[in-house]
Amino acid sequence: MTELLNAALDRLKAMRAETELLVHALTGAVVLAVAEDARATAAINNDDTATLDAQRKTELEKNVLESAWHETRSLSNAIADRLETLQGLKGRLVTAG
Repeated sequence: MTELLNAALDRLKAMRAETELLVHALTGAVVLAVAEDARATAAINNDDTATLDAQRKTELEKNVLESAWHETRSLSNAIADRLETLQGLKGRLVTAG
């Protein structure tokens, strides 16, 4: 029984590390997307539809990356919560044994 619990804990630790890495990568991507959106917004020429289209595209990319960052951060937090719960259960099992 404890081997299964240890395996679950090890896998959750690996999953948490992987999601944290994704969170950091997405954070960087969001920062770059915000900067690109700001640049595109500053370059808008109301007489040029290309600049308007470029700004819409950068805004959409920024919004998608922000959503992905939020979802990944939520997943990482959920994994951390489950990891904490399983560690508590393991502590109870060791105490009872």
